[in-house]
Amino acid sequence: MPRNVLVGFTAIVPAMMVLPAVAAEASRGQEAAAIAPITLAEVRLAESNAIAPIAQQTLPLPVEPQPVPEKHQPEAAPQATVSPWAGTLEIYGFSPLRATTSVSRGASQRDLPGLLGELSGEGNLDLPEGIIDNLGERFPDLTLPDQGGDLPGTLPPIPPISLPKQIEIPGFTAVTDVGLGAILAHLTDIFSVRGSVEYKRIGFQSDLSYVGLAGETAKRFTRTRRFFPDLPVPTRTLKTQVAVTQGIYDFALRYRFGERERAIGTPGSVTVIPYAGVRVVDVGVETTNTFQGPLGLRTRDFSFGEPITQPLLGLQGQVFVAPRLRLFARGDLGGFGANGDVDMSGNAQVGVGYAIGNSTQLDLSWRYLYLARDNGQTPNAAYTIDQNGIEIGVKFFF
Repeated sequence: MPRNVLVGFTAIVPAMMVLPAVAAEASRGQEAAAIAPITLAEVRLAESNAIAPIAQQTLPLPVEPQPVPEKHQPEAAPQATVSPWAGTLEIYGFSPLRATTSVSRGASQRDLPGLLGELSGEGNLDLPEGIIDNLGERFPDLTLPDQGGDLPGTLPPIPPISLPKQIEIPGFTAVTDVGLGAILAHLTDIFSVRGSVEYKRIGFQSDLSYVGLAGETAKRFTRTRRFFPDLPVPTRTLKTQVAVTQGIYDFALRYRFGERERAIGTPGSVTVIPYAGVRVVDVGVETTNTFQGPLGLRTRDFSFGEPITQPLLGLQGQVFVAPRLRLFARGDLGGFGANGDVDMSGNAQVGVGYAIGNSTQLDLSWRYLYLARDNGQTPNAAYTIDQNGIEIGVKFFF
């Protein structure tokens, strides 16, 4: 065998004997690597190997956010500002179901010569009412002087009559008590309106009313009575008629507590308004007394009345029971004796109101009205007016 072949064979044989051992050792090394724990150096090496490719990449530049387009919002309607000013106006009518009026005139002393007048063309003696019909009772000193005997066949002469120098003119009282039908039948004039204006809570209000009634029969009677035993029985008829003009004008300052007056409100809301001011009362009374007596017909007219000013105190309020329904009340007093022995006026009213629009309201109420006056003079003149009934009104809010 050649030498070089022998040398090559000699080198291959040991290599072939070593390869299996190397392969087995390599296999055991891989299993050990899989089981052996990972060291901190290996973790850091792995992190550096993983971050290195990322660091080499070019990062994108930050993108600025684009503004989001705003949606178009519709413009809000301008809110109406609440005015500090407010006002009301009410047109109303007061129809008393019952009205009682009493008018009186005191007795007075008058000079008799000034009262005895001339005989009229109709044969009526111009004497005040009450003198002729009770002459014998009022003048007990009426005497017939002694005639000294009568001539036969002749009538005795008319003797002179001795009368006192002064005589008392009797007073009278006339009372009317009528219902709604009679009031409407005698109604001649009527006007009534009330209103108010306020700034914030302070305000002014007024109530103006005027009523005219023609003559109403107050008293009528007929009676017979003897003046003297031997004289004929006279028949007397007295009829009295009373005409009244009644004007009441209120002017007052006020202050409001609670909600503002309006046609529509929140259920449970309350308004209270006290007020104070003056009341002008202008009541004119005219009486016509017709007397039918033994000497004929006689008519006596009497009138009195002048405007007077009274202090006034009052209170009014309301409460809503539904958005369109409210209850209200009012009361006031005036006079307090400022213009004579008796000087008084008063109102009391309670009712319900219903809104027939956003600023219009219909009111229905019961009302009581009282007026009394006595001037305290000599002779005195006095009246009382007592009325109660239904009031209907239409009220506007501003």
